[in-house]
Amino acid sequence: MGKDTIADLLTSIRNADMNKKGTVRVVSTNITKNIVKILLREGFIESVWKHQENNRYFLVSNL
Repeated sequence: MGKDTIADLLTSIRNADMNKKGTVRVVSTNITKNIVKILLREGFIESVWKHQENNRYFLVSNL
């Protein structure tokens, strides 16, 4: 069974919004980067930046 990165991304954003969290952090992959670019362009998120932690990259965004 593979990971569903698109569902994980959207669920993380939805849960953060429902719980009134200001930011959300997701694993950075090509798919998540492209989806986040679209969400940023369409105004669903305010900003996004890349964060590295223990040789793993994450996308952090303000909702």
